[in-house]
Amino acid sequence: MTIKFHEKAIAIFGTQQLAEGISAINDTPTGTITTTVASAAVVGVATLFTTQMQVGTYMYTTAGAIIGRILTITDATHIVLEDVVPASATTQSAGVQAIATAVTGVAFKTGLGPKNALAVLNLNYATELTTQAFQYTGDELSRDEDTVVTDKFAKFDCEVFIPSLGTIAGADPVLSEVPMVDWFTSSGMAVLLSTGSLGKATITNSVASNSFLTIEVRRSSPDLTLQQKTFVMTDARGLMDLDATVGTRGKLKLNYLGNLATVADKFSLVPNFTDQKTEHAGSIKSTTITTTQLSLYSGSTEPTYVPTTKSVCFDKIAAPNYSGYEYARYLTGCIDGWSKGAAPSDVTLTILEDKAAATYNPDNNIEALHALYVAFGSITGKKIEMLFHKLQLAKVTNSKVANYAGQDLGFRNVGNTDLVLS
Repeated sequence: MTIKFHEKAIAIFGTQQLAEGISAINDTPTGTITTTVASAAVVGVATLFTTQMQVGTYMYTTAGAIIGRILTITDATHIVLEDVVPASATTQSAGVQAIATAVTGVAFKTGLGPKNALAVLNLNYATELTTQAFQYTGDELSRDEDTVVTDKFAKFDCEVFIPSLGTIAGADPVLSEVPMVDWFTSSGMAVLLSTGSLGKATITNSVASNSFLTIEVRRSSPDLTLQQKTFVMTDARGLMDLDATVGTRGKLKLNYLGNLATVADKFSLVPNFTDQKTEHAGSIKSTTITTTQLSLYSGSTEPTYVPTTKSVCFDKIAAPNYSGYEYARYLTGCIDGWSKGAAPSDVTLTILEDKAAATYNPDNNIEALHALYVAFGSITGKKIEMLFHKLQLAKVTNSKVANYAGQDLGFRNVGNTDLVLS
């Protein structure tokens, strides 16, 4: 599957069983390229950039070193990269993709890059058709009936581990280095970058994003050498769910809806994992959690967060529609698509009752405003912070954590949500 964000692309490859997704490189672009140190220009000979390349994808040497990410495609033989070609090459090491210096008249590859392609769990794809049937009733014995398609669209969902900022932590990241940036922005959230060598990227719904994806779903049988059928899903927008359960790696579930466009044959893709194997958040455990705070508002004033404080002992955080938006189908005489609107979401926090701070009793705080802050990970590049800035306690239910007394606290998420990678 190749995925395009505005004019940027992400790729996922799935077998017919749709078992997992992997990033991909195209091994068959035409022609050769030349680049120059300190320049972002790529000049091709006998290349077909306008039909074989996509803005937002990466160019590679045939050995797999990154040449650069494509900013614009001028014509069939000229490309502009997002960054200039470095004066010296870097070699590939654990979790670090090799970077190429200038090349002259060489063959090349194109693909997703190490940061923005996805390795996924539980991948599903489906097409949805709306039909109407009508019958010809010329005489009483006629059963001649026609069925017509009135609308068609596609649905795509998968699960991914919460990504980490990885090897760029400790320095100011750029957008092309932030993992899953196109996925976050097409789910309605913005990506805000730190300054001053803090090495942070904040994914937030406090600033809305109106981006979308075009998803190309490739379906094939792995043991057959037939061409692969590709279903093109345009104008796709997504929702994002959060599942942070102690004892596991935190997960995001992506749910996308889009228009179903053409079916086409595409050249085959080969896998390229690189950073995907290492750059995701570690397991959430008592030994990796550094801060857990469930705090009450003082009137309309948001509580302050104190690093390294643990004031609540949780077992699970479930936040469906983490990004806080909803999408509705619209069909007009000009365009079909999905409109975005803000929607309050629910957050469930399962706590161990006798570890929920002695002075705090959830039953006495129904309808009260809370803020929740959880941070885990102590290694630079793998630190994760989850902030729910305004939660209204709506329900308290008795629960269990293993054999211990627990409570499920049900909140309405009526404020902003942040996911911070550092």
